[in-house]
Amino acid sequence: MKITRSLLSFAGRLGASRSGAAAVELGLVAPMLVGILLPMVDLGMGAYNKMRVQNAAEAGAQYALEHGYNSSSITTAAQNSTSLGTGVTVSPSQACNCINSGVIGPSVTCGAACSDGSTAGTFVTVNTQSTYTLLISYPGLTNPMTLRGLAVVRVN
Repeated sequence: MKITRSLLSFAGRLGASRSGAAAVELGLVAPMLVGILLPMVDLGMGAYNKMRVQNAAEAGAQYALEHGYNSSSITTAAQNSTSLGTGVTVSPSQACNCINSGVIGPSVTCGAACSDGSTAGTFVTVNTQSTYTLLISYPGLTNPMTLRGLAVVRVN
């Protein structure tokens, strides 16, 4: 009988104790928090890299605006503008187009007269591309992701 009372007393004290409850709750909630946090960080880094690729295209276009068209210099300026460096593929191009009602028309000969009597403008297009490998594969997203940037500027 004394042993039974001791066991009941111990069981009562154990049931009333809350000292390990926080650890158990954390053990139950932590996997859910990691399951939410990891995709947020992963996709956030992908979005950040996409912005860096776009910024590289804009830096190349800015160089063309200030210095004119020079393919290798535009490529260098775009790659140097981001910490991705040579991880960014840069493809600059130059074309002459007429502008009709605010819309860039098809390519024409540089210096040619447009239908409205104006001279065709010279445009530099800077395309950039890089890849980002996701930590986890997500439905509907390719892995690795191809990130692209585009900037167009009229230099003349």
